[in-house]
Amino acid sequence: MRRFEFIIPEELKSGDVQARLQQSLHLEAEPPAVVRRTCFDSFDWRVHGASAILEGLHDGKHYRLIWRALSADKRREQIILGKAPRFARELPPGRLRERLDAIVEMRELVPLVTITSRVHTLRVLNRNDKTVARVAFEDNSVRRPDSARSVALDRRAVVIPVRGYQKPCKQLVKALESMGLAPACDDLMLTALAKVGNTPGGYTPRLDLHLEDGMRADQAARRILLRLLDIMEANEAGTRAGTDTEFLHDFRVAVRRTRSALTQIKDVLPLRTLNHYKSEFAWLGQITTPVRDLDVYLLNFDSFRASLPVSARADIEPLRVFLDRHRRIEQQALVKTLDSVRYRRLVNNWREFLRRPVPNRSTLPNATRPVLEVACERIWHIYQRSLDEGRAITADSPPEALHELRKTCKKLRYLMEFFQSLFPPRRIKSPIRALKALQDNLGDYQDCTVQIATLKHFSHQMAAEGDAPPDTLLAMGMLIDELERRQVAAHEEFADRFGKFDSPSNHDHYRELFTGCIPDERETTT
Repeated sequence: MRRFEFIIPEELKSGDVQARLQQSLHLEAEPPAVVRRTCFDSFDWRVHGASAILEGLHDGKHYRLIWRALSADKRREQIILGKAPRFARELPPGRLRERLDAIVEMRELVPLVTITSRVHTLRVLNRNDKTVARVAFEDNSVRRPDSARSVALDRRAVVIPVRGYQKPCKQLVKALESMGLAPACDDLMLTALAKVGNTPGGYTPRLDLHLEDGMRADQAARRILLRLLDIMEANEAGTRAGTDTEFLHDFRVAVRRTRSALTQIKDVLPLRTLNHYKSEFAWLGQITTPVRDLDVYLLNFDSFRASLPVSARADIEPLRVFLDRHRRIEQQALVKTLDSVRYRRLVNNWREFLRRPVPNRSTLPNATRPVLEVACERIWHIYQRSLDEGRAITADSPPEALHELRKTCKKLRYLMEFFQSLFPPRRIKSPIRALKALQDNLGDYQDCTVQIATLKHFSHQMAAEGDAPPDTLLAMGMLIDELERRQVAAHEEFADRFGKFDSPSNHDHYRELFTGCIPDERETTT
């Protein structure tokens, strides 16, 4: 049921409001209470992105996890727990878990702010002394989880309806309005976040770049690379902690995009600088791979387990133990690398270089050219390469051929994302969407290929370490058989996916977007 919140002006005491209400209503006070509410969201604000607030409420008796929609319908769901969960998967089965699973997925629930409310509640009674409404007066303060200092928030009067009694609720609302109390425009939790400077949506892994088409290509490249470095560093602390696997995922995507930008935005950086950082970011990609590979297996483990016959599902559990143990070992090695002088020098020197002004003149062929021309040339060239590679693939082609096409498609996707702001938003989305459908198919095929090989390696490693009961090896063999079936299905589906990508309408989209800005007299770069 909808609650009505009002701001109590600073010059008005809560006691005065209560006294005036008592003149016209039969009220009874409940014992005062202290309520603490903590706002939770993922690091990338997925709950807020779903127009909702997730809060843990502790009133001294129970701990409630409450989902509140910020949309007009104000949907509200709650469950009683012993303590705050760290992940949606820790919740008992039910609607709230299903909702969070769909939105937050594997991300950790992070406490953002805690509101402490000293609450005085009055019950509105009818002639039969039955409670027909409530009004709560809240004195609120807020603090960040990492701070002991609280900051005062606005005081509020909250009208809480009782089902079946609409009239008393309307009377309370009218009485509070007559005293000059204004309806609260913002949810208290959003007000609290703003008060401590925690802006909803403050982090996103998206590039969110705005490039001007007349900008020099070397300036645009540095802006792209600087944004990728910002994303990488924003995820560094979470990568070190190692509990939320998406920090490392976003960190690695930023590294991978950086490597692609260095190789695909050609002739805009000095060769010596380019070669040095190509080598350094390749190293960074390599040292983060072992943990991410194990993360992927652990994230997919339940679905792997469910694909097995019921009789074999318990037999696969030693594999989970093996994966957990090796992930802890690799995580420690990763943290040690992130603490190294080499990593810190890479990050600091790279940021310093990217922030330097570009020289007024340059001998690099593309440095001073308009970025739109350079972007069109590179996208069109990589698009043509993807068509050539895809058309050469047959039912008998080896996995390496599909993998090469997958890498080319990644380069194409990254280029379009780097330069997306240079093109009309509605027109650029169609070719990106067609490419993504093809990438999904190629990704499924490659994942199966890698997982088959890795599971075979794991089985030998587990046997060498004495962690492979015969039934576990049999279950792993069944899992490999299932992955081989998925691999075949993905290969069979490839022709249809590539056919849609290689369609005349998609050709028209690419030609219209990416050839009109290339000067006729200039040959496409190779």
